[in-house]
Amino acid sequence: MNLNLLHFETHQRSLTDEWVLLVHGAGGSSRTWKQQIEQLGAHYNLLIIDLPGHGKNAIDSDQFPNYSFEFMADKMWEIVDHLKIHKIHIVGVSLGTIICLQMRELQEDRILSVIMPGAIVKLNRKLKVLANLSLSLAKIIGYRNFYKLSARIMLPRNNHKKSRDVFINESKALSINEFKKWTALYYNLNKTLLEFFNAKSSIPHLLIMGSQDHLFLEPAKDYAIYHSNATIKVIQDCGHVVSIEKAKKFNSICLNFLKSLS
Repeated sequence: MNLNLLHFETHQRSLTDEWVLLVHGAGGSSRTWKQQIEQLGAHYNLLIIDLPGHGKNAIDSDQFPNYSFEFMADKMWEIVDHLKIHKIHIVGVSLGTIICLQMRELQEDRILSVIMPGAIVKLNRKLKVLANLSLSLAKIIGYRNFYKLSARIMLPRNNHKKSRDVFINESKALSINEFKKWTALYYNLNKTLLEFFNAKSSIPHLLIMGSQDHLFLEPAKDYAIYHSNATIKVIQDCGHVVSIEKAKKFNSICLNFLKSLS
């Protein structure tokens, strides 16, 4: 096995079933998808990857001096190629949605569909300010504290506590250097998102949002209006991380969408 590959796990149902790639968000790990394995894995082969510096890749984080979304998308495709998967459905939560959109830009002809729970497709004014101040603020209050602050801004309500705690706990595996590299991505985030927002595609897209996602719901609605190939589903009484907070509902929506493409 190529030692430069990121850590990944597979749940293969059969040789003929289609593959679904699950990409977690910043501060998460492959473990944040544990509520999807049984239900999605009953119908599809699953590929779950730890992002650089996350989960079981945390011990090798210093081998990459800096990050870009194109670099991370390339690392995803490396594993897909390693497994000899020709075409694949891709699912990315939160910041993982941006990596999925970058994967689409690199090899659109190999993607069957894109599912974006807690989609980040555009920054509102509040997030633009936070993104521009990210490195300076993180240096003042500390990178771990900055991540906790960001989690509380994104997931402020009591019913968001479960998903908030999962990401804060998973983020403990990240080194301070790793936090710096990921925080540095925020500087060009608005430009990157605008490019992806305007990019046309014929691939079916599904955005799954929580009704209480106060930062990203309205931009997601705009994305679905702008792109004729995009559909949006809103889960009521749910925050940003719909795949954790309302896992069964999220899984059901995913399966209905995937089956509709067959």
